Amino acid sequence: MTPLVLVVGFLGSGKTTFLKSLVPALGLRGLRPGLVINDYQNARVDAEQFRDQAGDVRALSGDCVCCGSRDQLLEELGRFEHGPGRVLVIETNGTTDSEQLIEALALEPSLRQFSLPIQLSLIDAKRWQKRFWHNALERSQARTASHVSLSRLDEVSPDRLAFVRRSLHEAGIRGSETSPDAFAAELAGIREDGARPLQPAAHVCSESCHHDHGEHHAQPGHHADHHFTSSEYLLPETVSEQSFRAMLGSLPPEVIRAKGLVRFESQPDEFFVFQKLDEDVQFFPVGPAPKIRTPLALFIGPRLPEEFLQAAVAGLRAAAPL
Repeated sequence: MTPLVLVVGFLGSGKTTFLKSLVPALGLRGLRPGLVINDYQNARVDAEQFRDQAGDVRALSGDCVCCGSRDQLLEELGRFEHGPGRVLVIETNGTTDSEQLIEALALEPSLRQFSLPIQLSLIDAKRWQKRFWHNALERSQARTASHVSLSRLDEVSPDRLAFVRRSLHEAGIRGSETSPDAFAAELAGIREDGARPLQPAAHVCSESCHHDHGEHHAQPGHHADHHFTSSEYLLPETVSEQSFRAMLGSLPPEVIRAKGLVRFESQPDEFFVFQKLDEDVQFFPVGPAPKIRTPLALFIGPRLPEEFLQAAVAGLRAAAPL
């Protein structure tokens, strides 16, 4: 399987600078990286900086690859030539919604030859959380990362650096701090059994989707060391709303987002789409006959506590009416 790497960071955080060190470090370890660079206008300009380092460089100018340019990105990934030592690195633009992008890539059936997304976030130590109304986006981009790298360290004082690291911890950012050389070494050590399973994680179906959902679709535990993962569990046909809200409220911080479809004992003729992000839980009624009628829960996070999730869902099943 080909490692699929996302390099994410706010505008000017140092993504391109990081890649200028990462690409040759990968080459020294016998890896052959391909690059996809996404930016609003100057993607081709940035791509030219890597022509001598990586022969396979592709530019996507336009909207973020998490939304408007996502189809273009999937087309580029579909054309990628896999083989021994190949790695694909995507440099996203500065306003990418990393959670939305990771979810789309992790659940895309056509990408089975790639690993699940491995996200590295660049943190500008000089400007971290000094972006006013963009602070929330900056935190969001970093929260889904399995790895982080701090840039502009030579421009900040020890007190400022200590503040940034403390702020990252307080914001729930648990990615391992790394450098280009250390990250390249880690990518070189990822084995094929650490890539996405033969069957993709289940996804929200369209009317033309006819495959069966198993009781539990989860990535192997090995992924927790390197990948942002997702796990899906079937829910009982109906559950107590109070018990279900309590279960969502008990989820540990490793679960960045939970969502799915549920039906309550008190309203058995109504399906609800639910989602939980941080402490915010929302339910949206979708009527008695949605396109997908299998109650299920999808949990997303960089290091999912599988045993906890299994026990939580088992508790719902035990309390469900026969």
